Amino acid sequence: MNWLLFWLFLHAAGAIFAFGPALVFPIVGSLAAREPKYGHFAAEVNHAVERRLVLPVAASMLVSGVGLIIAGGFNLTRAPWLAAGIILYIIAMGIATGVLLPAGRRLVEATAGGPAPGGSDGPPPHVAALIKRTQVGGMILLAVLGVIIFLMVVK
Repeated sequence: MNWLLFWLFLHAAGAIFAFGPALVFPIVGSLAAREPKYGHFAAEVNHAVERRLVLPVAASMLVSGVGLIIAGGFNLTRAPWLAAGIILYIIAMGIATGVLLPAGRRLVEATAGGPAPGGSDGPPPHVAALIKRTQVGGMILLAVLGVIIFLMVVK
């Protein structure tokens, strides 16, 4: 069995399954902004996908990544692109678990009562702040992931 191909397959599949769904979060958010009555549902969906799919699969990429390093005989001192990718992965997981996951949980809690009656001009300030935090954090995370993908593919 070719272990390098095995680990490469798992790693690539993990990237697709972990980060593909995350690209849908902004779409769900923009739909919820147009229909505030669905804001809580949108927050629940995004948070559940993040907790149950994105983060567990992204965390599993640590195992497949180590398997790739071992099977490929990579030396981190001779592969600065790989060392940089690992550091960026740690940063990305920190953003996801330390910023986005708690903000998503708080957004679910904050939207539990539904939108304010009377059709106000947008969400309350604390909800707007949480939305902004997830938007900015998500953009930073996608930029970091873009750099990681570039490093892993182009080397």
